[in-house]
Amino acid sequence: MHIADPYGVPGAPLETLHAILSRLEGMNRAGGRLILISDRQGDRPATRYAALLTLGDEALITAPAFGPEYGVAGAQALADLTRWAQGRGWPVRETILPPPDFVRVLAEPDEDEVARLIAASNPSDPAIYTTPPKPRPADDWEE
Repeated sequence: MHIADPYGVPGAPLETLHAILSRLEGMNRAGGRLILISDRQGDRPATRYAALLTLGDEALITAPAFGPEYGVAGAQALADLTRWAQGRGWPVRETILPPPDFVRVLAEPDEDEVARLIAASNPSDPAIYTTPPKPRPADDWEE
């Protein structure tokens, strides 16, 4: 599998979204798959995401820049990427990495790690990523 260097800029949702969509422009995009890589489970408002897009024997990975942890722009970029994949008939999947591995794997992904990400991914409901998350509750001590 050919793995391109990560696309985008960590923490820059719109730049990262534009970088990956520009790369895919004009390519035969049939049969692709979107795998969202997150750094936590069960706390969607604080989750960071990166994306792994597979097209045949090519894997495109992004910097961590999507999701509500990166503000309104991060949540919107995640929704836009998910809708883009859905519009092409791509399945949407998710896999979770512990935070230290999240940073390391996304900075310099290798073929074995990408294969493990693909194997560990599970089907996911795209509405999770296209519906705005509920805000985090305030801590009791902040009253």
